[in-house]
Amino acid sequence: MKKYYTYTGILSIILLILCGKLFAESIILEEIIVKGEREVQQKECLEGKEIRETPARDVGEALKVIEGINSVRKGAIANDIVLRGFSRDNINVFIDGMRIYGACPNRMDPNSFHIDFAEIEKISVLKGPFDVKNPGSLGGLVEIKTTRPKKGWGGSINVFAGSYENINTSFNSSYSDDKVDVLFGYAYRYSLPYKDGDGDRITELYPASSPNRYKDGEEDDKAYSINTFWSKFGFNLLANHRLEIGCARQEADDIIYPYLLMDAVYDNTDRLNVKYEIPDISNRIKKLKAQFYCNQVKHDMTDERRVSSEGFTSGYMMRCYAEAKTFGGKLESDIAVHSGRLTVGIDYYLRNWDAENTSPAGTQKMMPDVDLNNIGAFCEYNRPLKKNLKLTIGARVDQSRSKANDDRSDLYNLYYGTRDREETDSYAGGNIQLTYRLVKNIELFAGLGHVTRPPGPDERYIAMEKPSSSPNWVGNPELDPVKNREFDIGVKYNIGSRVYGKATFYYSDIKDFITVCNITGPVKDARSFKNVDATLYGGEVSFNAFLPFDFTFESGLSYTWGRDDTSDKPLSEISPLTGRISIKYDIEKYFIDVESIFADDQHRTDSDLNEEKTSGWAIMNFKVGTRYNKLNVFAGIHNIFDKQYVEHLSYQRDPFRTGIKVPEIGRNFYMNIAYEW
Repeated sequence: MKKYYTYTGILSIILLILCGKLFAESIILEEIIVKGEREVQQKECLEGKEIRETPARDVGEALKVIEGINSVRKGAIANDIVLRGFSRDNINVFIDGMRIYGACPNRMDPNSFHIDFAEIEKISVLKGPFDVKNPGSLGGLVEIKTTRPKKGWGGSINVFAGSYENINTSFNSSYSDDKVDVLFGYAYRYSLPYKDGDGDRITELYPASSPNRYKDGEEDDKAYSINTFWSKFGFNLLANHRLEIGCARQEADDIIYPYLLMDAVYDNTDRLNVKYEIPDISNRIKKLKAQFYCNQVKHDMTDERRVSSEGFTSGYMMRCYAEAKTFGGKLESDIAVHSGRLTVGIDYYLRNWDAENTSPAGTQKMMPDVDLNNIGAFCEYNRPLKKNLKLTIGARVDQSRSKANDDRSDLYNLYYGTRDREETDSYAGGNIQLTYRLVKNIELFAGLGHVTRPPGPDERYIAMEKPSSSPNWVGNPELDPVKNREFDIGVKYNIGSRVYGKATFYYSDIKDFITVCNITGPVKDARSFKNVDATLYGGEVSFNAFLPFDFTFESGLSYTWGRDDTSDKPLSEISPLTGRISIKYDIEKYFIDVESIFADDQHRTDSDLNEEKTSGWAIMNFKVGTRYNKLNVFAGIHNIFDKQYVEHLSYQRDPFRTGIKVPEIGRNFYMNIAYEW
């Protein structure tokens, strides 16, 4: 952490000098030019343009600039989002309101992986159990909104190139008038395995004696190759009706995951989303919106690139083929009621997950063709109570039914004494939120929410008999739904259009939290899931300021503390204290940005799952860019001092884990050229 203190000291000195200038100049200057108002909203947003101006390779990595968000790294791409200690099915990730799931039982392909940066207009993050419009937003909601055509002919081309042959290119073209609009796009991403701060490729982490190491020649082969195609069609019908149809195809090949036993041969995704909207139907009915969507993911993974596959005529020792399909829809209406707005709706989705695994133990249905369907209804009411006081109150009810269509009940019976393959859960939830504008630029907020989610298909019904002495992997059909009761309180401020930020504290009381556990069986032990009571609390703080001479200072800090109350031990996979400091010089034609990102040690670990402690770290980044008419060019250096470090969530507890932690990328250079018309 010594370098961190050095970096922070340098940035602090610069800040103090600039602040001194600010107060000095404020005495003699009659006018100060400000770039614009900053409205601090309940949802925290990241614009598509901001994402494309970073070296991030996926959504999970890009979102880490938002306080409270971390990610799980499995390889060079496909980082999984973690929000305030909630991960996997405990948070919802939507693309234009569409629910989507990955197919891999090890989450090689998390929800956010199935979209390209070039498709994204904006990502909004709602933290906490305050979403009643969608089922299961236990810890929060990540909404990805895709781009829409602008009036007339338009388009853009983007070319990104970085170290390790990291390439990200995209192109889109669109047309829009008063009656119809259409958009087409294509993107390509490619990279070799990157090197860490010690100069080792992430394919060279294993000792020479390990069968999990990559074969000779595979260490320098591609880390991923991804083609994405998308289109969107809009029709403005009648007076104010709008029909919108979006579809996309993603083909991802040869994706490496060093800390798993296998790599992805391919991961192909198809998405279809249809929306119909009628605004301003009457003075009372302000909007009526209907949506239907469907998507599928086909995923194949093997160990054919590893030494463990040698000697097998099939070319691999282990293979898993998996498919995930999701169908859903929603009907929603906004109604004016007194001085507020009431939103009511119903929604439904069906999630199907099927996976077959082949290993020396034989071929078996690992995910036994599980259906999970959910139907629910919701309402949310927003209205001002007084001039400076606003109330939001919402509620929803759901019924969920899960069923394993293939029979793996012998394994459930062996460990849990039950052959149940079907379960129905009914539950309700809601929230109340208050915002109070204390003075013109300071707003206080508080919220109390309750959300329930049913156990996922893997948590209840996964079934895998592993060879030799390796523990089996078995779901727990007797799991109860998870319930999160959370209280949030905080302040948002925007002082004189120069200083803005937010401070939030949250406390979550979680009943029947689903966590991984080790269980004893009559023949051999197994990994499974269990319900525990848990507590999560923490907070986020951000402080940002517009300084004189076109400088901007940005900073953020977040912390989460978790405990398994049932076992009286630390909750596993909780990120340590993390933060970010940035100073940016930005005028109309060009900008320069210096940034420090850091994390503290994490000593609170779950020894029962062999979770290890991690050391603190800090890195420095630099970026410079220029704008000329419709041309944008930027370049940068990530991890300037080539720091060797591992983020705490690189720990993996899935059935195909190897115990290897994947370090973050070392020093790397990048450049991007973008042109819009």
